Amino acid sequence: MPIVITGTPHSRSDFPFVDTDSFGGAHAATKHLFSRGCKQVGIITGDIDTTAGAARLDGYNQAYRESGHVPSKKLIASGDWSMESGRAAMARLLEKAEGIDGVFASNDLMAVGAMAAIEEAGLRVPEDIKIIGFDDSVVAQTARPALTSVRQDIVALGEAAAELMIAQLRGEEVQPRILKSDLVIRETT
Repeated sequence: MPIVITGTPHSRSDFPFVDTDSFGGAHAATKHLFSRGCKQVGIITGDIDTTAGAARLDGYNQAYRESGHVPSKKLIASGDWSMESGRAAMARLLEKAEGIDGVFASNDLMAVGAMAAIEEAGLRVPEDIKIIGFDDSVVAQTARPALTSVRQDIVALGEAAAELMIAQLRGEEVQPRILKSDLVIRETT
């Protein structure tokens, strides 16, 4: 029976998969924040025991180093992919990371939660702190201000998974596919 996994498996797997380039998306988001003048860019990670969470942290760290800055543990806060965890993580960043002026949140829900914490602290997005999410979900599109986000094309993911499934049914050998992510710039940067 043919099987295709959407998302990168945690460990070595013989099953083909299709996923979005989480590393590349986080890298592009972090570089964009630096290009917009940010000097202290934080990250709100998702669960780093997941491949997406770990890849997004790695992309952030790589972009940080490439920008000539040294990443600091004070600029890293973890969440659990929920809006409330984004709010709590941002509150921790505001307490421990003096001068933070940019944040990459590993998904849109955490980014919107972070925006609430920024507002609660009497600060403004994007004037005081710029923020980027990941997924380009409806949450990003309807947030106020509208959230800059790394787009995962879920239609393309589904199509690629179907193509891999059909190829397996034909008896063809298939390889994992990583789809490009795109930065959708809106009002938060």
